[in-house]
Amino acid sequence: MIAIAEKPIALIHDLKRATSTAAHSSKFYHWLLSSGEAPSAIAVKMIDPWPGDAENGRALCRGLFKCEGSTLAFSGDFWFEAEDHPHLRLKCHEFSFLRDLRAAGGDQARKLARHMVDGWIGDYDRWDADIWRADIIGERISYWLSFYDFFCGSADEDFQARYYASLTKQAKHLSRALPGSLKGVALLKAAKGLAFAGFSFPGRESWILQAFEIILAEIPQQILSDGSHASRSPKALADTLQILLDLRCGLNRASLPVPEIIQHAIDRAGQALRFFRYADKKLALFHGGQEGDITLMDALQTQSASVGKAMKSLPEAGFERVQLGRSLLMLDTASIADSPCDMTMHSSPLSFEFAYGKERIFVNCGGHPSAFEWQQVLRHTAAHTALTLDDRPAHDFKSDGHIARRHGKIKVMRNESREHCLLDATHNAYVSINGISHRRRIYLGDQGLDLRGEDTLTAEIIPTHAMPAIARFHLHPRVLATVIKDGEEVILRLPSGAGWKFSCVGAKLSLENSIYLGSGAKPVKTRQLVLSTCIKTETTQIKWALQKEMI
Repeated sequence: MIAIAEKPIALIHDLKRATSTAAHSSKFYHWLLSSGEAPSAIAVKMIDPWPGDAENGRALCRGLFKCEGSTLAFSGDFWFEAEDHPHLRLKCHEFSFLRDLRAAGGDQARKLARHMVDGWIGDYDRWDADIWRADIIGERISYWLSFYDFFCGSADEDFQARYYASLTKQAKHLSRALPGSLKGVALLKAAKGLAFAGFSFPGRESWILQAFEIILAEIPQQILSDGSHASRSPKALADTLQILLDLRCGLNRASLPVPEIIQHAIDRAGQALRFFRYADKKLALFHGGQEGDITLMDALQTQSASVGKAMKSLPEAGFERVQLGRSLLMLDTASIADSPCDMTMHSSPLSFEFAYGKERIFVNCGGHPSAFEWQQVLRHTAAHTALTLDDRPAHDFKSDGHIARRHGKIKVMRNESREHCLLDATHNAYVSINGISHRRRIYLGDQGLDLRGEDTLTAEIIPTHAMPAIARFHLHPRVLATVIKDGEEVILRLPSGAGWKFSCVGAKLSLENSIYLGSGAKPVKTRQLVLSTCIKTETTQIKWALQKEMI
């Protein structure tokens, strides 16, 4: 019945999309957006307070566009070359590279920025289903307005006239398109662009009101009471916090009051962001995120005025943080988010990461910034420091990315003192498939030098065949693993030279290949510790330990 019911709904969406495409691509709609006078000056100048990458800016001046680990080389028309790079194409049309050109500085960077904006106006100033998508327009408007002084303020009158006319057309369309089908961070990006246009152009107060009607409704949906993002992704949290800080800055520059809901969300999100940062100042790899840029993370913390120690728990999102000595452990106890945030969540119940000082030891495999195929592969339970049953993920994914089979709320018990901490949690994600629940207990003691775990699998009905159970411990690429004692133990050597000994009971220990996507778009080869056993009885248990070698 569900499948049958979904088909008419999908058909209605397809018809709406086709009708919208036909209307927006018509000559009449282009005339409608072009009608009326465009402003000839900016009433309130927006600013961009975020750091850029000067080296990337200089590379762009040499004909190399670098973004999220990928490179686009161009010798002539940048926009023509961008069409052949689907993973980078939309990123180009957001114009985030203006930040890098400003960081590079100089007249060459300024003229290139102006040339690229002018080229875009010449080639793409009419509606396009992708390039004029509301979130892409929102980003483009925000960048064009925030970098006005950098590339436009000293331009001739003809360029400025084209700049204002194009901005007005894009903002008009954005106002008509919102909220549309956008959800999550993408909707906030679009609304921010409309708000910036309303701040900047005289007589466009209606755009401000429309934008903030969306924003104020979205904040409670996206920022949870503990400050985390509804998607459970540290990367999405950082993106949302940056948007909120930009909006606060825009309101201040326009001499408008900052709604309490925005300030309170900034306060909470700033604290949650601190929760997810390691001693290396980068982010934990949960639910599709990557490590992030240290300079940007520092700027987010500074502007959000997040001070003090990191919280121990994010109870609504479902994360635990244990810091003892120089060691730091983070455990994922999240339940499945509501739609649409479940579309980016990973199947990673009770996965964890562990670091010693600035050196990461156990990690999740991360996320890809743009490639959908990689993003889906990395959602699998096996791409995490987690346990899988019967060679399948803990959750099933629908073709549209939504999670089809959900687990109940994970209850966590935390027992700690100044000398140790014990986390005890159980999830039932596999129960609906095979009647098996997974309990993970993790102990950290001896000033963070003794990490021990216990994975217990309890079967409601004893399996009719030996069911494989595998606990994986993915290693950071800079960790060197050496098998000793005929495969009974593994020595993990960190870049600093520190050694840690890993051992287990109740499973076969092996060392296998893995990949790491903590930054950029190219997977890095690494290794994983694999603990293999089979479920044959009512209770199956794997015990493991990681202990620092004493010199």
